[in-house]
Amino acid sequence: MGTEKIIGFLPIHYGAEYLEVCLLSIRDHVDKMHVAYSRNSSHSFRTKEPCPDNELEIYAICQKVLADKLIWTAEDRYANEGTHRNERYKFSKGYEIIISIDADEVFEGIPAAINYVEAHNERYFGITGYLNFWRSFDFVNRDGFAPIRIERVNAPNQLQNLSCPLTVYHFSTCQRVDTIRYKNKVFGHASEVRPRWLEDVYLAWTPESRTKVLHPVSLQIWGDAESFDKNTLPEILKQHPNFLKPLIWNNKQ
Repeated sequence: MGTEKIIGFLPIHYGAEYLEVCLLSIRDHVDKMHVAYSRNSSHSFRTKEPCPDNELEIYAICQKVLADKLIWTAEDRYANEGTHRNERYKFSKGYEIIISIDADEVFEGIPAAINYVEAHNERYFGITGYLNFWRSFDFVNRDGFAPIRIERVNAPNQLQNLSCPLTVYHFSTCQRVDTIRYKNKVFGHASEVRPRWLEDVYLAWTPESRTKVLHPVSLQIWGDAESFDKNTLPEILKQHPNFLKPLIWNNKQ
């Protein structure tokens, strides 16, 4: 085993809005951080609309936060999402653990999660503590999904453990409208997005409305959003430009 223990991994095509706080939440818990940038969507769907974020902007944020911890790679496109995410193995030799994070995620509680991983024998660890923010920092949706975000590279088996405790502040439905509009055309579930979801559900929602189903794809999860005390958030999120916004529209608000 090498002397370095943990490598972080971020696959990205767009997502500058929360990128700085995303990286700040993981930076001090990894020895290196591999950012795999794709100049085109890696989720099998394409659009002629321009990406709302550009490579220079994304690289500048990564360099600012990570400095000499940054490992940056860039490709014109990956065949699919799996190929893009498998880039995490490109520099993982010699490391014990890979922590993957998306650009719209902020982690809290990584040391406890690592302790949990080290106490178990499985290779892949799903995270149980997702809070999916909705339209602002004041509302969230919860579900039972446990995406794999931590991997023990030299685990004795290939099993999954879907009970790893880690708080993840997830801002997929709490970002600029132009970003969400673009995402809905290129992400892995683009063909499943409910008709006029952006106009009739997302943009039409207010704290006073009682919308029964909010999820962009599924009708079985995410009832109306529940109130959340944003003052309990970590300090890095209290400093974010969106913290005080009653509803998020765009950066000119």
